[in-house]
Amino acid sequence: MKILYLNHNYRYLGTYERAFHMARMMARRGHQVTLMTVSHQHRWKPIWSITHGVRIAEMPNWGQIYSSEGYSPLDNLLRCLHALTHRYDIIHMFDHKPNASFAGLVGRLGGAKLIADWADWWGGPGGINDVPKRRVPAVGRFEEWWEVKTKLMADGVVTISTVLRQRALDIGVPPDRVVHIPNGCAIDLIRPIPIAEARQRLNVPRERRIVGFLGMGQGDMEIVMPALQKLPGVWFMVIGPRNPRVLAQAQSFSIADRLWQTDFVPDEELPWYLACADVMCLPLSDRAANRGRLPGKLMYYLAAGRPVVASPVGDVQTIVETHRVGLLARDEEFADALHRLLNDNALREELGRNARHTAETVFNWEHLVNELEAFYFKILNTTR
Repeated sequence: MKILYLNHNYRYLGTYERAFHMARMMARRGHQVTLMTVSHQHRWKPIWSITHGVRIAEMPNWGQIYSSEGYSPLDNLLRCLHALTHRYDIIHMFDHKPNASFAGLVGRLGGAKLIADWADWWGGPGGINDVPKRRVPAVGRFEEWWEVKTKLMADGVVTISTVLRQRALDIGVPPDRVVHIPNGCAIDLIRPIPIAEARQRLNVPRERRIVGFLGMGQGDMEIVMPALQKLPGVWFMVIGPRNPRVLAQAQSFSIADRLWQTDFVPDEELPWYLACADVMCLPLSDRAANRGRLPGKLMYYLAAGRPVVASPVGDVQTIVETHRVGLLARDEEFADALHRLLNDNALREELGRNARHTAETVFNWEHLVNELEAFYFKILNTTR
């Protein structure tokens, strides 16, 4: 198959990781795969490269910052031209943003089957777009309608969570056109490393107690930082680009002297940083956006064999409970749960082993892509 993946994020951020791992697994099976994302650096022209057998186009970001993510005029134009002049069997668009959906619909004119990936709950109360003030309010109203409309127009819908699968059914997508494929674990790229070895490599004191958090998205730091305020001497490692907002929050909770923002970490170095943490955390406020998503960071925690303290929200609650990979804690219980894991070596090791086993079996990308590939072939053989 010739497959085009359309991701609206900047490269390495957000849903890019989900799109990339699906793409590389499909390329490993011999399919011709192209992935379009947004460049961090380049404003005026696309930059092409090949990674793990996937042709990656980093599209120009001119207008991306000012117009809202996915609305860059040049990016949209170039994607639509590419979809118009290249034939694909499958076009898989990640969520509904214009630079994913518009080009997807254009490519469909050439005979491609269109797959809509529902990876986040955007519209309505509690959705990602439910913010007090928007720069352009009309964008929020458009996206609330377009989020649903693109799923109904697509030939098939892939959902990241059971919550969004049910939402797809509720809006009228036929059951045979919906498949639930969660985020997976890149067990070939992320591996468990002994904590002593990792800390020696990164010059981190062995005796230091560290709670880790990966990335900047879905932060809900107002849950974990008050908990850390109650745990003197415990450090907070945030793996990802330094962010003044995170520092300001840490200062407001008087833990700035125990905050370690690593800055950007290349993929090949990520396992070493994950291994530095005694415990990882996944704080989530209970709102539609978090119930609908399955944060990719959890899959990195599992692959690295790190136990997690997580909020009991959405599919995260089910995964932690079912596979015993960590502890669930409501906001007011977060400090106690972190304290328990930090002070129970045997429990940490047991939950860490469970985490890696779950990554290798239940959430192995190789297994999940079996379902995705079968769904593609099913949609290709279906007429609407």
